Amino acid sequence: MTMLLVCGGLQACGYTGTEGRQSIAGGLQSEMQEIRLLMAREVGDASAQRIEQCHAIPVGSKACGGPQSFVIYSTAVSNEHKLQELARQYTEAEEKYNRVTQAMSTCSYITPPEVYLESGKCTIKQSQAWRK
Repeated sequence: MTMLLVCGGLQACGYTGTEGRQSIAGGLQSEMQEIRLLMAREVGDASAQRIEQCHAIPVGSKACGGPQSFVIYSTAVSNEHKLQELARQYTEAEEKYNRVTQAMSTCSYITPPEVYLESGKCTIKQSQAWRK
């Protein structure tokens, strides 16, 4: 996976003004999209035999703080450490994106969803998570 290096300040990258922010923001969006695809592959179908295999991991960063959503996964089919690292990378990229774009968001806090095992798949009853 190609990781985008974002400079500490726009001027350090040689970018100034709106064009510089748009260029960096576009790169960060591409990076986040790539990470989302990798996470979706790692999650797979989230199949499990026992509820203990079902988990939710926070992903992303609202401009006010806290996660954007949660990814539901199963330790029966996903490498938990790899998924945690991808979630960390995605969250870091979104934090940078928020700073560069001066994003605003609701300051509502999303609580971790309760996971369930239903028909052999890990799921939730809320719409706060994404699988793919």
